[in-house]
Amino acid sequence: MDDASFRGDCGRCVGLCCVALAFDRGPLFAIDKPAGQACPNLGPDCRCTIHAQRAAQGFAGCALYDCFGAGQLTTGLFSRLDWRDSDAARRQMLRAFALLRDIQQLRIGLRRLGRLDLLSPLEPEGGWTLASLLLDAPSALAAARPHLAKPAAAATGRAHIGLSGT
Repeated sequence: MDDASFRGDCGRCVGLCCVALAFDRGPLFAIDKPAGQACPNLGPDCRCTIHAQRAAQGFAGCALYDCFGAGQLTTGLFSRLDWRDSDAARRQMLRAFALLRDIQQLRIGLRRLGRLDLLSPLEPEGGWTLASLLLDAPSALAAARPHLAKPAAAATGRAHIGLSGT
């Protein structure tokens, strides 16, 4: 599937993955970093200061991560705000990012399964607004998840696939 709406565009994001995600020190990350705290390699311009040397500096895991476009979608919902403006803005942006990341993953999964009939709650006409995302997305996600879990369970013998909950 080659749909640009599922590709992360770091140039249109304010470094949300570098703030939202937790890192566990190990082969992919040189440090422990709790979720909600900015990576020390995130510059004041919301760009990675070691991007070209991530793997050599112990951050190969960053190159493996894909937000599936959730970063720029979230950034677009907040217009002129970013996570550094206030604790409230940070909490709200990180919540929106988590919801949109889950939505994007489910949209990909449903498309791959050919279940286009289940996409409309995840693809509202006119796109998500911040209010509709925070109010409607949790129930849309809950309704869609079981449709991906059943085929995955049949294929793997497991009860669920590794989509993160919010």
